[in-house]
Amino acid sequence: MKVTILGSGNAFNSSGRGHATYLLDDGAEGLLLLDAGATALYRLQQEQVDLLNIHTILLTHFHGDHYGGLPFIWIELSMIRGRTEPLTILGPAGVEAACRRLMECMYPGLQLRFELVFREVKSQGERDGAFHVKPFAISHKAESTGYRIWLEGGRSFAFSGDSAFDEKLFALMDGVDTAVIELSTVLQVVPPSSHVALEEVRAGRYRIRARRVIWTHIYDKLAAMVRKEGLGETAHDGMVLEV
Repeated sequence: MKVTILGSGNAFNSSGRGHATYLLDDGAEGLLLLDAGATALYRLQQEQVDLLNIHTILLTHFHGDHYGGLPFIWIELSMIRGRTEPLTILGPAGVEAACRRLMECMYPGLQLRFELVFREVKSQGERDGAFHVKPFAISHKAESTGYRIWLEGGRSFAFSGDSAFDEKLFALMDGVDTAVIELSTVLQVVPPSSHVALEEVRAGRYRIRARRVIWTHIYDKLAAMVRKEGLGETAHDGMVLEV
């Protein structure tokens, strides 16, 4: 499985980084897009990705820097690429209502030339093409879900979405081959936010029991601190992971 990090930044595009967007390639049956922040289409075009090869979009939660790019992708597929095949949108409970509400807000009354097929990810997991997808509840928004994803007989990849540094996050990452985890700030605020802070990682890095850890949702100065302190790798836009 190849994972391309199209957007490694936070909601503010700090350090010029794109919003959360990850492209998973199984090498055979097609592409799965994991989250689609507002800059997703821009980054997909920069990387010259053929959008017609994307068969599924999988969402962690309904914040704009994680799903705000959907309407742009949909109208590109409909009006420019001429897509006619259905496109599957997987996500937490309420995914269809959240996505249709977003589309109606941004492009009221617009009719796409292809069908959107919405499915809520079942607690026991999903098989989507060649991908096995297992959801884990995450502390952020009510619907927030992290995912463990793997190919048959292959290595595992996990993505936190936005998350607190807590037991739910540790359970998601336990034993995976490659973990991509959000890291938003140096110091935790009071009361604590549902984002990971570097001070928490310093104290509890040992609790992330993954073979490889990559911090994302980040900015350049924070990334440099992580690397200097030997706390793991840091993501950047265009980074390719061979899982």
